[in-house]
Parts: sequence; C-alpha cells; structure tokens
Amino acid sequence: MDLPKIVLGIPGFWKTRNEFKEAMIRKGNGYIYLGNHIGNFEKPEEFFEIDISDYNQYVAEAFEIAGNGSFSKDDVNNLKKHNSIVYIISDGGTLENVLRIMEVASAVLHAGGIAVNVESSGRACTKKDWLDIINSKEITKVFTAFIQMSRDNNIFYTTGMHSFGYPDVLTTTVGMAAAEIEQLFKVFCIYSIIEKPKINDGETFSLDLNSPIFLLKKEKCTMFEEDDLFFNPYGIWNLIRHHQPKSE
Repeated sequence: MDLPKIVLGIPGFWKTRNEFKEAMIRKGNGYIYLGNHIGNFEKPEEFFEIDISDYNQYVAEAFEIAGNGSFSKDDVNNLKKHNSIVYIISDGGTLENVLRIMEVASAVLHAGGIAVNVESSGRACTKKDWLDIINSKEITKVFTAFIQMSRDNNIFYTTGMHSFGYPDVLTTTVGMAAAEIEQLFKVFCIYSIIEKPKINDGETFSLDLNSPIFLLKKEKCTMFEEDDLFFNPYGIWNLIRHHQPKSE
C-alpha cells in the first residue's frame, strides 16, 4: 500500500513566487524554494513538493472554524490579508514523516506564513501554536495539531490518523458528552501512536476501571472517497459501547 499523503496549507503575505523564494532564502531556517519543491541542502533526501495558489476569500473563515476556537480576532484579520497560499505535500504514514513536514511548515511560517491548516484532516493551527508544538515535539501536542474531531448527527469521529499510519476512530454520541468522547479518542489514538500496540478486531478498550468499556470493531473507511485527502487507507476503529461498569 502506498503511503497516504499529508498536505499542509499555509497562507502568507507573498505576492509572487519570487517574493516567496526570497523570503525563504532570508528567513527559511536553511530551507529554500526551488521550482516546485522546498528543500534543505543539509538534508538532500528531504525535498518536499510545493504548490502555490492565489488569494482565497474563504480562508479566514475556514481556518477559524478548523482551529476549534484557537484563533484570535487578530489571527483571523491577518488571514484576511493573505496574498497567496503555499501547499506542502509529502508522504505521511509515520510519526517521523509528520515531524519532518512540520519542520518544513515551520520554515515557511518563519518566512512570512500566517497559520497552518492540515488539509488532510481539517485541523488548523495558529502560527504561535504550531511553532510551540514543533519546538517541544511532544506527541500529545503533535496529535492536537494534526487530528480533527468532528460530529455528524449522533456520530463522533476523527480525521487525520492516517498521517501517523493508524486507523481513525468513531463512536456514537448517545449517552456520552462530547468532552468524554474527545478524551476517549485522544487517549486511544495517542496510545496507538506511542505504544504501537497490535490491536485485534473484537478486543475491548476502556480509559480506566470505572469508565465504559468499548468493543473495537475494525471497518473500512467509507465516510470519504479514496481520492479524498480525509480518506484513511488504514480503516476505522468503531468503538461500540460494550457495557457500563457496575458502580460500587
């Protein structure tokens, strides 16, 4: 199976490709723009495909929504002033690939980028948050930068776990508050990324002895078409409420 793609969108103030090229030379942390790629001569094996598009009137609103409340009014106003959008495209499928493309995005932010949207998950980050996360490289924070959690009627689900090489997660919202589900998803997904356990279809998972127990059912990703950036080739874990522990 081919590795899934990670696509990052970074609006900026560059009016032309040449302006972007010059900005990368001056402030791009050693990364430079060459034709349709960004690379670093100290890391010749790491060249990343680049696409550049013009101003998009819907960017500010889209980033604000995808940021889940993290964008201030000043952040949104800056996004409204962007002149172009740089898209970075690379293989995902591993934590190492995620960290590599995050470094490239950080270089673009230093060169005049305003914010980052993970086009392959629908999660957006402010410039400050992104730079703080890549400086710390804490897995829990990297997870937050890349994974979006969404609700569709009574279904709650993640998008973006294919960036790390793992299935996404979904469950029903019946009988559970959104905050509880978010915590459940976060713990399960980060456990998968860090511990790399072999999880079998039909096993169970629970946050602790006093929390609900979920049956893990492996399913194909049917929420998105295969050519959709949100499509997860690793599938989906459907967390089905198994039973509620008896209270003491």
